[in-house]
Amino acid sequence: MNEFFAFFDQNKVDGGMVIFLMFFSLGIALFQTIMLSGLYNLKFPTWLFFVLCPSFIGLSFLVDSKYTLMVFFFLFASVFILGIIGMFYSGIRSSKTDKEEREKFNRKHKIKETTLGKKLLGLLMMIGVIGGFYGLVYIEKLHFLFFIIPGLIFIKFIFFPSNKSKFLKLQAVLPTSKMNAIAMGLVEVEGDLEEIEPIISPYFSKPCIGYYYTIEEEGPADDDGKRSYRTIFTELKVGDFKIKDETGSVAVNGEGLEFYFDRIDKQEGGKKRYSETYLKHNDYILLIGYADSDQGNTVLRKGDSNGVFGVAIPQSISFRNKYQPLLVSFLTTLFFITFILIYIILN
Repeated sequence: MNEFFAFFDQNKVDGGMVIFLMFFSLGIALFQTIMLSGLYNLKFPTWLFFVLCPSFIGLSFLVDSKYTLMVFFFLFASVFILGIIGMFYSGIRSSKTDKEEREKFNRKHKIKETTLGKKLLGLLMMIGVIGGFYGLVYIEKLHFLFFIIPGLIFIKFIFFPSNKSKFLKLQAVLPTSKMNAIAMGLVEVEGDLEEIEPIISPYFSKPCIGYYYTIEEEGPADDDGKRSYRTIFTELKVGDFKIKDETGSVAVNGEGLEFYFDRIDKQEGGKKRYSETYLKHNDYILLIGYADSDQGNTVLRKGDSNGVFGVAIPQSISFRNKYQPLLVSFLTTLFFITFILIYIILN
């Protein structure tokens, strides 16, 4: 430290150097102004540091010329110090603001926070995956991933099918019932929808039988400048309605009904993209649900908590039924050929 101060004692400045340092300090003042207003979000007159920095250098020269270079050094160093501290401060402030906005968004849409148990389970799964990867690297068996990953996908597809997969499998085997001949139990019906009491969609205020509402957040642009969106909120709500064919109509309790078709009726873009899909009066729909009796009248509803209860567009289902067997055969054959090729290559 003594050597540090001795350097400034031995390097006094003259009048010409002071003027140069005063002009140079205007550049320092520019950076200080930008950082304090941008990173720290402080409010002050924009001319303040353009007056203070040259003044400090000039006054230090009048007091003692040995202090002038020292003052300039500290002004110059303040740019880096303010910048480093400002980045941390700005990051903390931004994180706090994002958290407040997220909590406000969750309260508005009644989104429950992820429980501690689920967070710990997710953390353990991540640790397990990373640990397994490094374990394979350590024993030099990384090529096992070529078998493990397809195997896990195959197990997920066979033993843990999605609700949509269950719906499509049932649709392939269930006969289509007429409204006047529905047996109690799981059934498939097809017909036009009749509105009983409309509900109003949350964003576009559209009267409908039911809606599927999504909010997506804009992500960073890719190399081609295209931006992707990630879904941050979904809501599906369906009221009571009727479905009819040429033989009659049946009431439907819409609670728990799921949409198994891809359609967007209204959308509005921006940093957040809002989309709504509707079930509307006179829509021609295929429905699978549980037929039950309510005071002698047949009502379609959701069965147990894992029961299938959904709607789809008949035309898209017909197209799928025509080409799905060919696709399944192709993918199954490709799956086993890939396994055989990997085995041959690795051995």
